[in-house]
Amino acid sequence: MAQREVFISTLFEKAKLDKDIYLLSVDMGAVSLDIWRDELPDQFIAMGISEQNAINVAAGLSATGKKVYVYFMACWVARCFEQIRYSCAMGKNPITILGAGPALGYSPAGPAHSPVEDIAYMRSLAGIEIYSPACDRIAEGLVDLTINEPKLRYIRLERSYPKVMDKVYSDKNIDNTFLSKGIHIIKENSNVLNQDLCIISSGYMLGRAFEIAEKLELQGLGVSIIDLFKINSIDDKYLLEKIKNHETIVTIEEQFLSGGLGSFVCEILADSRMKKEILRIGLPNKYIFDNGSRDHLLDSNNLSVNDILSMIMGFISKKTHKSKELIY
Repeated sequence: MAQREVFISTLFEKAKLDKDIYLLSVDMGAVSLDIWRDELPDQFIAMGISEQNAINVAAGLSATGKKVYVYFMACWVARCFEQIRYSCAMGKNPITILGAGPALGYSPAGPAHSPVEDIAYMRSLAGIEIYSPACDRIAEGLVDLTINEPKLRYIRLERSYPKVMDKVYSDKNIDNTFLSKGIHIIKENSNVLNQDLCIISSGYMLGRAFEIAEKLELQGLGVSIIDLFKINSIDDKYLLEKIKNHETIVTIEEQFLSGGLGSFVCEILADSRMKKEILRIGLPNKYIFDNGSRDHLLDSNNLSVNDILSMIMGFISKKTHKSKELIY
């Protein structure tokens, strides 16, 4: 089940008990939306193909005290950025924006349907929180958080995700405190004498992070993996504590590097004055017009497991060579 179905279906159960919960939809093609339309017609508004108007209507409802959710494809967030900025961020109207299919999630629909820079422009807004759930349990947990702690939020809902994440989060308590922290150490290297590098990623790319970590460990390297599922307003001190002993930080994202997840990590390091070797890995700075599946487009644009592994090993090799030069 896509995270969209999980979130909207869970929200529906809450809405049956809370008449202040409203769902505005620009998309009409989902089973979970049909249920809302049939059973809670007074709390569901079909906005048609009008993302900008949907945001303004949501802001108006929010200003009257309603708990408002707007759903559309993640690629169309750029279309209504102006309304999000003026009507929601400046107006301090705490709506929740649900964007389905972030990054290359709607491949092979072309670059118009691939928001590969949405993290950069959305996190530029004052007071917004951005979430990229790695599995259904986090998506489901975000329902309670958004209801109980209203804020302007953008939730990037994956159409599919690495199934290893179900196992990672199977026994975790996904409460509001956990979600607000925004960070989960999903693989921690226990060898304190061999903490070579820490991989930081989120969403779909975490599946590749696991494969890469396994291959790096075969090379004798100590590797940790962090799921940074929230961008903006995270627990900076917790993140810094978890990465402080690692020699190298590697960020992997399905985004342009400018302003994305890697930039966010670099800003935290710079502001804390923590000096680390950091390698940012992401999509090349171009729009992808090739046709193919999500995995095919990742593989053909420098984000295959082997490509990423080569970049990391090359970075480590150059860093080691540089250190030797300084010693000599």
